[in-house]
Amino acid sequence: MTGLLALILWTVLGIGFVAAAIALYGRYRTLPAFLTGPNVCKLEAGGCQVLFRTKNAALLGPPNSLFGVFYYPLLGLGLYLHWPHPLLLGAATFAFGLTLWLAWILLRDKLECRVCWTGHACNAALWTLLLVN
Repeated sequence: MTGLLALILWTVLGIGFVAAAIALYGRYRTLPAFLTGPNVCKLEAGGCQVLFRTKNAALLGPPNSLFGVFYYPLLGLGLYLHWPHPLLLGAATFAFGLTLWLAWILLRDKLECRVCWTGHACNAALWTLLLVN
């Protein structure tokens, strides 16, 4: 992996982790509107909580963002420790599949969620980088 590609990969992992952590925080506390978007849901106390508390925000039971908080560091650890590429690509493919489903829901329901789209972009980038590398 070239230096530039590695830099991009680690940057995307970091951004994805931060997005997941913010989304997890938003499940239990109020996020400011600039992180979610003014039209994503009813703004309460100057921020948004509603979107992160829906059934789609917990597709597999626990909050999707909780999986992200563990996924990004574990993927980074796997890259650092040179875990088998098929394992890393499999994890990224699963995350990308969930991203496609959740992105479709956001588009279908005309929801604006900057934190969500940031995480989805990171998942797409990670999947693409692992697929071509």
